[in-house]
Amino acid sequence: MVVYIEYLFVENMSINALILYLTLVTLKEKISVKRILLSALIGTALAFFLPFIHHFVFVYKASAAFLMLLVLKNKSLKGYLLRLIVFVGYSFFLGGMITGLLNMKTDTISGAAVYGSDILPIIFLGSAGFFLLIRKLYLVRKEARKKTFYYRTRLVMGGYSEELTGYYDSGNKLYDTRDNTPVAILCPDIAEKLMQSEKPDIFALEINTVAGTNSLKAFKTDKFLIYSEKGVNIIENMTIAVADRSFKNFSVLLHNEMI
Repeated sequence: MVVYIEYLFVENMSINALILYLTLVTLKEKISVKRILLSALIGTALAFFLPFIHHFVFVYKASAAFLMLLVLKNKSLKGYLLRLIVFVGYSFFLGGMITGLLNMKTDTISGAAVYGSDILPIIFLGSAGFFLLIRKLYLVRKEARKKTFYYRTRLVMGGYSEELTGYYDSGNKLYDTRDNTPVAILCPDIAEKLMQSEKPDIFALEINTVAGTNSLKAFKTDKFLIYSEKGVNIIENMTIAVADRSFKNFSVLLHNEMI
């Protein structure tokens, strides 16, 4: 059998770079092409010596993975270990996928011929465990995003007081130009209930959008409270604009300066 070393180099570099890229994308980390290529090059260089390693092969491969990930910037030991787990998980998954493709081209189990019959369950279990880990990471990050952008709030006006779910929107930069104060936007059904109860002074608040100039009903509220881990932010005499449509998962859209 003839092995062309340049083909081996390109294939190994490509697979290493792909796994590293997928690892960083999965963990939503900053991607540096230079560091990925350097890390992939180290992995490829170590792979060339693999045929000459006859003992402690697993230790050698594990050490290669450790060295490859050391090239990338690591903020903490915990982050490094998490990155290592995801990296190994993708390696297991791609290895299992390649084994499956080889099995489709032959009437024998190629994985058993190359690795021994006991390795296939390990590959499949490793891939399944990896996807469970990715799902867990996704759910944890989703919950973290929810905690970051959703806040418990309370709107107080006269005898009206109601707890609402507020959503922090960095893109909301609406100001009441009369006193240059930030504006929160309230869903119409709650606003209608409040206006019928307390009869506030309604005025038109002009807003500029890509479609042109528009106006929303607005009024001043006595107090608006935003609860967070740091405590309670109490805003008095705040302007509330009434949205022209209902929101899906929250009741009030917060201004980017309110948190």
